[in-house]
Amino acid sequence: MQDQQPAAPRRAYADTRLGQMNLHLWPGPATAGAATVVCLHPIPYSGRYFDAFAAELSQHCSVVAPDLVGYGSSAELAEPATLEDHAAAVADALQDQGIARYMPLGFHTGSAVAGELALARPTRVERRAFITYPLLDEDERAKQLHGLGRTPLSGEDLQCLSRRWRFTVNSRAAGVPLDRALVNFTEELRAGDKAWFGFHSMFSYKPEERLPKIGQPTLVLNIEGSLKDATRAAAELLPAPSYNEFSSMSRGIFELHAGKLAAAIHSFLEAELDD
Repeated sequence: MQDQQPAAPRRAYADTRLGQMNLHLWPGPATAGAATVVCLHPIPYSGRYFDAFAAELSQHCSVVAPDLVGYGSSAELAEPATLEDHAAAVADALQDQGIARYMPLGFHTGSAVAGELALARPTRVERRAFITYPLLDEDERAKQLHGLGRTPLSGEDLQCLSRRWRFTVNSRAAGVPLDRALVNFTEELRAGDKAWFGFHSMFSYKPEERLPKIGQPTLVLNIEGSLKDATRAAAELLPAPSYNEFSSMSRGIFELHAGKLAAAIHSFLEAELDD
């Protein structure tokens, strides 16, 4: 990973069916007809999760990283929205920005939103990419739903934030800069006591019913970690996915392996453009 700071994105706001959405935009080379990569963040973070990776990928194509409504600098939600509604809101924002052709790329929960975006806008989306996928069985989803409602802001003492600080900052992967860990820590706090809304959306969703319905070619990149088996199972539900396992990657991948991930995505896009 290079030592220089990643290029700063432009910002834009768009009106959507769920409320205003903040977008981080990295314009890429002016290639006629090229698809824009839309990076969809895991809950409870924001589009800033992809800062280093998006800057790297923008050498090849334009990149947009929305803050899902309810997170980052986007509008608050009064109640949990469905993943279908989140995907439709992203589509609203992309239309507002005049982005007609795009490839959704999701990470963790963002992968489920990416899948729904492909279903919602099949004429706009020719391909998509998942970097891990949280395919949990029904019992595990019910268990996770039962445990929701907890928030880092569970009290007025700073001690209530210690668990998240340890996870995001103290225990960050070796090589991830402190400033990047601090960005993720502060971004995850912005949803406050509504941070659990997105988890409710994910655990109320039935990906095993939705994944087989998506006809677009899909790149699935699997890494070491708690979702490795789930991601492999998700790939098996897809029609003819391009599947790759990166055993050398586990945590901090969008900082530590930005170049390798960008190369994999660019290669997949080039194959799309040659079809």
